[in-house]
Amino acid sequence: MSIQVATRLSGGVCILTPTGAMTIGSGCEQIRETLMRQYETGSHHLLIDCANLTIVDSAGLGEIVAGYSAIARRGGSLKLLHPTPRLRELLKTTRLDLLLESHDDERAAIDSFSNGADLKAQQALNDFLK
Repeated sequence: MSIQVATRLSGGVCILTPTGAMTIGSGCEQIRETLMRQYETGSHHLLIDCANLTIVDSAGLGEIVAGYSAIARRGGSLKLLHPTPRLRELLKTTRLDLLLESHDDERAAIDSFSNGADLKAQQALNDFLK
């Protein structure tokens, strides 16, 4: 089954809601493609709502990280909303929780994009790559 990705805008933030499994062979590269398409059309603050993800494996996580890196290098910011317990575990195990900011409350996540979030994302990426 391929993953489906819905998008919507809220408070100047583009929220992507993938549904299904983000696993190798599931078309999880669609996440990165959608992120880049939204960025190129002017949405520089992006939030992935993970509530409808059934599973995320290393390939899915790789696509999220690749999207984060591409967005941050262009001056944008990407965060996660409602990460599943398994995704939180993957982020912690790989220490990517130091790079990818996550939230459990949509309003708080949207508000977090103010006050220089783009610069913070770029600095976090630079620090992580050292």
